[in-house]
Amino acid sequence: MIPFGAMEAALQTSGDNVKFKELLTKAEAAGVKDGELDNVCRELHDVVASQRLPLSLVKDICNGMPPDARLIVRSSANVEDLAGMSGAGLYESIPNVKASDVDGFSKAVAQVWASLYTRRAILSRRFAKIAQEDASMAILIQELLSPQLSFVLHTVSPVDRNEKIVSAEIASGLGETLASGTRGTAWRLAADKFDGSVKTCSFANFSEEMIVDEGGVADGNVKRHTVDYSKMELSTNSIFREKLGQQLATIGFFLEQKLGCPQDVEGCVVGNKVYIVQSRPQPL
Repeated sequence: MIPFGAMEAALQTSGDNVKFKELLTKAEAAGVKDGELDNVCRELHDVVASQRLPLSLVKDICNGMPPDARLIVRSSANVEDLAGMSGAGLYESIPNVKASDVDGFSKAVAQVWASLYTRRAILSRRFAKIAQEDASMAILIQELLSPQLSFVLHTVSPVDRNEKIVSAEIASGLGETLASGTRGTAWRLAADKFDGSVKTCSFANFSEEMIVDEGGVADGNVKRHTVDYSKMELSTNSIFREKLGQQLATIGFFLEQKLGCPQDVEGCVVGNKVYIVQSRPQPL
């Protein structure tokens, strides 16, 4: 993990801290309609994206991973999952980064930092009455999986707040399909934590999935692959759908009990295994 404060330390080291703070002050009041905010966001993004971690720290992190490992550089901001502001999908995560590519890894970290200052992120914080200077970004470094399915799971139904029901949105391939605003509908399952019943609320109709080309270059990009979701097992096999829904209900109940409150969970399915990559309090 790269902790909170690392971005600010990099700005201090590079000498860009004064400029950064001036732009942050402008971002608080910059007008939307006249394009002023867009210009400030662009400058902020460029300043932050040009920062670099100390080379020794990057090498230590990368040396802790298998040399051929592909990583995902995940955003973890202090201004998400708050009352009145979910922030889910608001900040960027960079998949398909090579552990042995020190320069590429360092650029990916800076790109995640810079995602704090998109127009959408700044306006979201304004709406939630959160000062721009209070926003900070830590980063999680995880080995990238190549899943058949990815999901977002709420352990309390967000539709009617039924505490017995978990709600899952599922897509083929990487979770970025769900997080990136891809056009279309995910598979949506509602599963009872206690009696094992599973309801299919919608079938997926995305036209593509996002995958990692494992034989290709690890350059921070993913492939968009055209698929027919109607022919996938989750659409055609009701037994498979029910079994997965029951697994997710069990996992959701366990995490809720273990962590002490309803959870917003991200995970994936690789073969016959379910992996949890993130769990955080579910805003209610």
